[in-house]
Amino acid sequence: MKKNRLAFILAALILCAAAVYIFYPTDEKRIIRVINNSEDAIVEKNIDKLMEYVSYNYRDDYGASYIQIKKILQTVLSRLNDIKIERTITKISLRENFAETELDVRVIASEGENRGYIIGDAGQAAAIKIFFEKSSYKWLITKVEGVFETSRNAF
Repeated sequence: MKKNRLAFILAALILCAAAVYIFYPTDEKRIIRVINNSEDAIVEKNIDKLMEYVSYNYRDDYGASYIQIKKILQTVLSRLNDIKIERTITKISLRENFAETELDVRVIASEGENRGYIIGDAGQAAAIKIFFEKSSYKWLITKVEGVFETSRNAF
């Protein structure tokens, strides 16, 4: 009887440890969640939801800040319909309170009667980098590279 109880307790401890290891939200999982939720917000054209994942410290190579990027996204997303995003995360690099992700991305959308790729194309996805900072309770986007270099005037 004692052996069964000891075996049960040991098995329960191992199961609990495995569950914590599998389901514990690591920084990598949190960053992936930010990317997934940002993608969902873009497809839904929900600017407020999208901006929850953008840092007030946002500054890209074009000098765009948080407010400017919000206005740009409002303008662009108001024109587009039926947005489809295909993306593959190719690399996530973590450093204490900073992270960098590399993605291969294709975005196709409609504007009026026209439909086309606005990022990447049928032959090749665009290489995009997203930079993050860790705030006190979550990861936020501070910079995006590669979107404007690969965007096309599909319409």
